[in-house]
Amino acid sequence: MGKKSKVGKTRKDKFYQLAKETGFRSRAAFKLIQLNRKFGFLQQSQVCIDLCAAPGGWMQVAKQNMPVSSIVVGVDLYPIRPVAGCIGLVEDITTEKCRQSLTKELQSWKADVVLHDGAPNVGRNWLFDAYQQICLTLHALKLGTQFLRSGGWFVTKVFRSKDYNALLWVLKQLFKKVHATKPSASRKESAEIFVVCQGFLAPDRIDPRLLDAKYVFEELDLEGKQKNSLLHPEKQKRIKAEGYTEQDIALRNDLAASEFMKAENALAALQGIGSIRMDDDRIVQHKKTTKEILECCKDLKVLGRKDIKGLMLWWKHVKADLFKTEETAVIEEPEAEQPAKPLTQEEIEDMEDAELQQQIETLADEEHKDLKRKRKKTLKTKAKLHEKMNLNMVIKGDDGPVEETEHEIFDLKGISNTHELDAMLDVEPDYVEEEPEAAPKLPKYKKYDKDDKRMDDDANYENDDEPDVSAEEDEESDYDQDGLGLSDDENNDEDKATGKKKPKKNHPLIRSGDFRDKDTKRQQRVQLWYEKENLQTLMQDEDNDDDEAYDLDNISKAYRAKGVAILGENRLALEDDSKPALGKKAKRRARHDGPKDSSSESSDSDSELEVDDTETGDKVASSMTKASKPKKVRLNEEELALGSLLIRGKKTRRDLIDAAWNRYAFNDDNLPEWFVTDEQEHMTKPQPVPKELTEEYQRKVQELNVRPIKKVMEAKARKKRRSTKRLAKAKKMAEKIMENADATSQEKAKQLKKVYKKAQEKKKETTYVVAKKHTSSRRARRPAGVKGRYRVVDPREKKDKRSLDAKKRRDKGKSGRGGGKPKGKRSK
Repeated sequence: MGKKSKVGKTRKDKFYQLAKETGFRSRAAFKLIQLNRKFGFLQQSQVCIDLCAAPGGWMQVAKQNMPVSSIVVGVDLYPIRPVAGCIGLVEDITTEKCRQSLTKELQSWKADVVLHDGAPNVGRNWLFDAYQQICLTLHALKLGTQFLRSGGWFVTKVFRSKDYNALLWVLKQLFKKVHATKPSASRKESAEIFVVCQGFLAPDRIDPRLLDAKYVFEELDLEGKQKNSLLHPEKQKRIKAEGYTEQDIALRNDLAASEFMKAENALAALQGIGSIRMDDDRIVQHKKTTKEILECCKDLKVLGRKDIKGLMLWWKHVKADLFKTEETAVIEEPEAEQPAKPLTQEEIEDMEDAELQQQIETLADEEHKDLKRKRKKTLKTKAKLHEKMNLNMVIKGDDGPVEETEHEIFDLKGISNTHELDAMLDVEPDYVEEEPEAAPKLPKYKKYDKDDKRMDDDANYENDDEPDVSAEEDEESDYDQDGLGLSDDENNDEDKATGKKKPKKNHPLIRSGDFRDKDTKRQQRVQLWYEKENLQTLMQDEDNDDDEAYDLDNISKAYRAKGVAILGENRLALEDDSKPALGKKAKRRARHDGPKDSSSESSDSDSELEVDDTETGDKVASSMTKASKPKKVRLNEEELALGSLLIRGKKTRRDLIDAAWNRYAFNDDNLPEWFVTDEQEHMTKPQPVPKELTEEYQRKVQELNVRPIKKVMEAKARKKRRSTKRLAKAKKMAEKIMENADATSQEKAKQLKKVYKKAQEKKKETTYVVAKKHTSSRRARRPAGVKGRYRVVDPREKKDKRSLDAKKRRDKGKSGRGGGKPKGKRSK
């Protein structure tokens, strides 16, 4: 269920609030203010009559804008609260008694302005309410013509209705100029407008019929009632539906559907017809005879232009399907009885010429329609472009992004039936002939190896720069690069991933005499590789190392059995024991310190303990990545200014770098600290930084330091919000006090003063607490019963304050005109 809201709440707009704040009795006062601002009729007026003046807002505006000695008289059915300097009358403006009361008040004065803002109690019926209001306006005009001077003004409110033009014609007969306007203070949804009449003609005699509502607003039937023209309905104004005449109701002009279909002209047949009666089942069962057509045929009087067009289209299709065939059959029957006459050669040529001419005319007509369609499309495009250029959406000469494509883009609008869709689906998609293979990543540096040479079948070294002759040799070179060619996992994986096999291309002219298979060649190549001299010596060295290691193990076991300590084992054991004992701070310090130079330790450890590089590779990499980050350097103002000069331009940067090389520069190491400090102080060239730039950075730093912290800003915002709430609350209380009609002005002033005094922020008082002797030595605590701010004082502070005040008074006495003598004891 919807929430019910009060009607009065929606009427309290900004002008309602302004009226409350400025003291006007109604928001309608701003309507008169805006009308006077536009036409200026109150400043030169001495006498003003306000008809239907309650509650008195227009009287207040008139008194404020008119001269001091002016007369303002307000008339209304209800009593008006007194307005300073104005006269209020309780009368009905439609009676003679009201005219007599106005004559008694004004005596011999003539009014310069007559205002009327009256309206009856609305809500019964809009037409009735509008007529009552316009009659009330005519009564106000009648009263105004009796009191207005020549050249006076008449301002009235009018509801727009069918009688508005008649009232406007009456006003134009009595005034020189008539202006109709709607001020912004008037609500947009309201039907009221204001008519300002300037320059009253003051005729000697006015025809009473000119101010009679029955005569002025009489409905005139100057032209007979015209029938609806179905042939050209757009050339006539739409006539308001007023029902049917008695003749139409009695006769009920119906037309049979078969007769309507046989008619030559559908519009002429429908003229003056009330309905179409369905008398033929074929018409009812036709596919074009819809429910909407049947409903339209029941009553033609209520149809609009669109419905009439629909009936004409239905007449055309049904007639072509049902009644044209009958006519052609009737015509063809007598022709069948007569024998066909043979056509002569001339008649045949004439018929061919006629058909050719008809085809030419059809093509010309189609071409003309096509040109017309293109011209219309071009004009529409130009209009859109012109509109975009006016809105600065398109730059002249800029065609925008253009998409370049080899083939036409697929367009869904081009498919109009299922055959085209099937043809579109049957098209084979475009395939890329060969996907480009990604080039293998080569290492930046390649270690030289004297054994990295390939031998051919004749035991000759091959040159790497020469191209390979056969695919077999390519495979062998791949095996050499991968090692001994014993595992082809990587190559097989690549072949599986790509899904392609490299074709074997043997040169047709070169033939090898070696008929061994691949496996045999590979095993023999491995055996040859192991038989090299350098490899044999290396394998012997490894055997010797193993023997030495075995001997050392046996010796160390013998020493341990005798109880002799081994030097290397103790140090390694100590290191192993100390590693897990590191705490969090030690680990953090070690991580921040980074790697240190330990060449001697590494040499010892290499001789005593061997470490596998493959196992420690990950650890080394992780320690390298955890390098300490450089600390942020805080620059002073001169360094910031120098940095801004470095990024200003290439020339400035080059000059600054060149100026850094001077006779004061040195790069000596191992100098005493006192000497380096003295050189930096006395043997340093000043930086070429402008003083203004340095001062600017100093000012920026000061602004950052002066800016208050977040807590201070939040506290100020809370304080401001509290004060705003207090003032808003006080404002509401003041409005209530001002609206109180029972209180006098003095009482209102006292209450307002009390309210605003309460709304002011109270000054926080400081409580002074005298320190005692037994509490002076220690830190003072908040005494019992003391709330808010407090300050601990002692007699010594009081004496010091007194002495300072006395000194100020003495200094003030010395600086006077006479230069007063200092007070104190006279010296003997």
